[in-house]
Amino acid sequence: MYITLKDFQPVNSWIQDNNGPSYQTGPNGKRIPFYIIDKTTGRSYLNESRGTVGFKAFLLTLGTPFVHSIAAVITVAFRILKLATLSHLWIDKAGEDKYNFKARVKDAAIDLLKVAIHPIVMVGLELAAIYGVFRPYDGRKLYASLERAQYGHSLLAPCFQPNPDRHLFGGDINKRDVY
Repeated sequence: MYITLKDFQPVNSWIQDNNGPSYQTGPNGKRIPFYIIDKTTGRSYLNESRGTVGFKAFLLTLGTPFVHSIAAVITVAFRILKLATLSHLWIDKAGEDKYNFKARVKDAAIDLLKVAIHPIVMVGLELAAIYGVFRPYDGRKLYASLERAQYGHSLLAPCFQPNPDRHLFGGDINKRDVY
């Protein structure tokens, strides 16, 4: 999924997706939309309660320094190794029909940029988690966007991503407010 500057907007408007799928209705028969939509980007996020998202953000403030520090060492070392061996230029790329030098140099430049900004992303992830305690939906969006920008996928918060397919602790994605 691509990243735009709008993904990093700190204050957003949210609306419920009343036309999409919904959670099973509660005892009062009220239909609860499965997604809320960020009006800035049009992306859909799980319609979990603010309390649940805020608590998950709090848990991320505790886990982010540890998990992302380990991930930083691994990913930065891997990217530096790729850059040092010039592997972008000689290893076959999946899905590439013919050798494209310009695209390969672009991939190397992106890896170099990701190595350079990794410390900034680490601080940003922690700040986004803290922000999520006070503004749960906006903090969730920032955290998810930073993870996607740095790793290309979620690492610690899969349910914070747009259109998620799982929770970190294995909870049923089709049930509201689970982990």
